[in-house]
Amino acid sequence: SIGTLAAFGWSLWALFFGTAGTPGMIHPFEFTIERTDGSGNIYLEAAAGVTAFILAGRYFEARSKRRAGAALRALMELGAKDVAVLRDGVEVRVPTGELAVGDRFVVRPGEKIATDGVVEEGSSAVDASMLTGESVPVEVRPGDPVTGATVNAGGRLVVRATRIGADTQLAQMARLVEEAQAGKANVQRLADRISGVFVPVVIALAVATLGFWLGSGEGAAAAFTAAVAVLIIACPCAL
Repeated sequence: SIGTLAAFGWSLWALFFGTAGTPGMIHPFEFTIERTDGSGNIYLEAAAGVTAFILAGRYFEARSKRRAGAALRALMELGAKDVAVLRDGVEVRVPTGELAVGDRFVVRPGEKIATDGVVEEGSSAVDASMLTGESVPVEVRPGDPVTGATVNAGGRLVVRATRIGADTQLAQMARLVEEAQAGKANVQRLADRISGVFVPVVIALAVATLGFWLGSGEGAAAAFTAAVAVLIIACPCAL
């Protein structure tokens, strides 16, 4: 931000108060190096280029997060919306959010298992492909654990809920996706550590350059030219 603002601010000054805006002003291509006060130099392309690259990076990052968010929403939608709970031997249809640990609920063939639990009655084959990737259904019988959002592919099951809400395996998977989305890659953490040193060093160098040229009696224009040059040259490095 400092480098971009320095490039833009100096360019405006050179255009309106320096010689860069003089009609017919050109920058000829030559190999000779001459000291100037910089009033004819503009750096608008540096300010625009760095800004464009940063915005492009943020766009791709936002798009990646949107895709991860879509995967997370799809994961959460895999769960059952309601469940048939056994109360006094009678099946009562209630929303899955009302389940409590220890409740016994019925899972008919083709239905999703509402939450993590243990089979108490019946035997069946459970399609756990959404969890394990294994396409072959797994046979379960009384005493076997089952996972919420998996599909009962065979007979009728009575399951006792052992984990609900945020404790279920599906919720833990969703939480891992969220943590991966919010976390930083190793290269991002490395860039943060470098920038923590790079930025103050560049600012210190620019201030020292300004002070040196002012102290040498070269004038304020030459001193600011040199100091701004340090910031502008550091701009692509920061990017």
